Amino acid sequence: MSYEEELRVIGQTLESKGISVFEITCLPERYVIHAVPHPSGSASKKLLAFLRSSSNSETYSFILSSVEIKRHAKSAKPSTSESLDSFRRASNVLGTVGAYLDLKRAELFELELRPISLSLWYRDRAGHEQQEDRAVSSFYNLFIELQRKSLDSSW
Repeated sequence: MSYEEELRVIGQTLESKGISVFEITCLPERYVIHAVPHPSGSASKKLLAFLRSSSNSETYSFILSSVEIKRHAKSAKPSTSESLDSFRRASNVLGTVGAYLDLKRAELFELELRPISLSLWYRDRAGHEQQEDRAVSSFYNLFIELQRKSLDSSW
């Protein structure tokens, strides 16, 4: 299976739990996610929760078999809206980053998603380890391109 599909399913699961800040570690046959639940309330409460985030963190483990991915594949399609708000959903960001890794034929080690930036650590197809720190918005054009391809293939 592709990183695009696997990461999109993980993103959907994290969204359902209200989690938007997390770190994913890719291990053989599974992903381990260290997540911080998204605080609700006023800006001051959110800031306080962020400052205390290490005490509120949770760890999840996902074992993604081909059967699980196929079962979730229909619901794991990218949103059809092309708005930036839609893109910022964890499932869309992770699916897009997964597609980026698939295009590079890279092997993911770790991905950390923060509110406006992300860090990737992977091995490229030449066998070199790479680390990228990027704005989440830097993946927006790829997201739009993937949506257009998805719409074109559905016709």
